[in-house]
Amino acid sequence: MSTQWRLGATAPRFMPLLGVLIGAVGGAAYWLGVQLWPTSIALILSMLATALLSKRLGEDAGDLGVTGFVFALLVKYNTLMALSPANLPFVLPPNLALGLIMIAGHAASRALVVSILASPSADLGIALATGFAPAALLGIPGLIGLAAAIVARIAYIAYIRRTRPPVTAGVLDVARQLTELCFYLGALASWAYA
Repeated sequence: MSTQWRLGATAPRFMPLLGVLIGAVGGAAYWLGVQLWPTSIALILSMLATALLSKRLGEDAGDLGVTGFVFALLVKYNTLMALSPANLPFVLPPNLALGLIMIAGHAASRALVVSILASPSADLGIALATGFAPAALLGIPGLIGLAAAIVARIAYIAYIRRTRPPVTAGVLDVARQLTELCFYLGALASWAYA
């Protein structure tokens, strides 16, 4: 068998116990997720938690970057689908609300990437104002989404700088994708559907 499981190779009798642990983490992630989001999103987040834990415990779960990217796309798709019937604080023609939500998510995520690169200056202020303005148009859900994106940016970059100081183009791309996804998740968790 070419796949090597660290824990299983040293103590096969504990593999079922490892399964219990991973299953419990998946179940807990699902239960917590369903408190804020639709079941499809909670389920994907649960699957991601079990995949990450399996990888962390030495089970061969493939390339973690690819795994993370696939799960991010699944969560983003389901989050945007759940946001599609959202009502905005102002009247728009049918099916335009999701477009404005996407504009806000993309603008905020790119402004947050600029905040990683730029030192405090007029350019940074303009980038942040331009990037955050669409979120403000969405009202409270947009501002909560923006807060979630800002927290994700701060946490991710702090982690990167602690583990590997140079901020590369790949790190910036992940930061953009992560902050955009967290914007949508934050907005969805706080959206009032009427």
